[in-house]
Amino acid sequence: MFKIGKNIINQANKPYIIAEACINHEGNLNIAKKMIKLAAKAGASAIKFQMHVLDDEMLKTTPKSKNFDESLYETLKRTNLSIGEHIYLKKYCKKNNIDYLCTPFSKKSADILYKEVKVNSFKVGSGELTNLPLQVHIAKKKLPTIISTGMSTMKEVEETINIVKKINKKIAITQCTSIYPCPSKYSDIGVIKKYISKFKVPIGLSDHSSTIYTSLGAIALGARIIEKHFTLNKKLKGPDHASSIEPQELSQLVEGANAIFESRSEIKKIHKKELEIIKWARESVVSIAKIKKNEILNSKNISVKRPAPRKGIIPAKLFRKILGRRANKNINNNKQLKWSQIK
Repeated sequence: MFKIGKNIINQANKPYIIAEACINHEGNLNIAKKMIKLAAKAGASAIKFQMHVLDDEMLKTTPKSKNFDESLYETLKRTNLSIGEHIYLKKYCKKNNIDYLCTPFSKKSADILYKEVKVNSFKVGSGELTNLPLQVHIAKKKLPTIISTGMSTMKEVEETINIVKKINKKIAITQCTSIYPCPSKYSDIGVIKKYISKFKVPIGLSDHSSTIYTSLGAIALGARIIEKHFTLNKKLKGPDHASSIEPQELSQLVEGANAIFESRSEIKKIHKKELEIIKWARESVVSIAKIKKNEILNSKNISVKRPAPRKGIIPAKLFRKILGRRANKNINNNKQLKWSQIK
């Protein structure tokens, strides 16, 4: 079992949907507040922010990827929220009945989240999967922790999880492909089933595609955590908007994820509400010609038609079993056959 706040995350509970605000708020507190409100309204379980202590996290010479227009350092410096703003947003999340999550990218940012913001859980990004010093530092705080696994091999995932598990067993893992936006063919959501089997902890998907399709597929494969980049408008300028979903799509994701979760039963049975449908949808053995007493039943004088058989009527599934048997009385055309009419 894995718990964040009041939410229990396991195979028996509905999916935990995280709206990843990343830096799509552009460092603007009012935009961040609006994102919280709309994520809560869409039914998301949590909204996630990022905590950066830049000089503890990176060198200024850190290269940027194609989705950045300026250096990574300058982008994060421009969009970084203050500690006070994080504390405020955490309270604002509580007011809007949505969990506040935050990702640290260094030991100092993890300490700030733990000591000052007072988070109840951690989400560790894919870039930090192999940052074993940071993984251990976070694990020692013994809080529920979601670990993302983009840009990694299975061997690297196993190494990190085995180390972390010895310190803190309250972990969950998300499959991830760190491409922004990520084409569906690279999402590799089949890995989720392997993670479930191998690690015996709650498994999810950190989805960087520009749609909700792979997230919904992940739920069908057993994912119980979905993290999806969230924006107010995909067309806004910034590195993460193109790989994010808008409020309406977030609503659809929550609705779809819950619907797929509710349909997960592996027990094949006839439901009570199907019984009424059976009455007209199934078929009975019927006469398709007049049948005389002692006449042999064959495909020229009997067939199968609706409605379903009542008590004493021969069901369609037994059609082949009565071929070659004889009628013990005259049977009119277009009638359901009764067991009492054959010998």
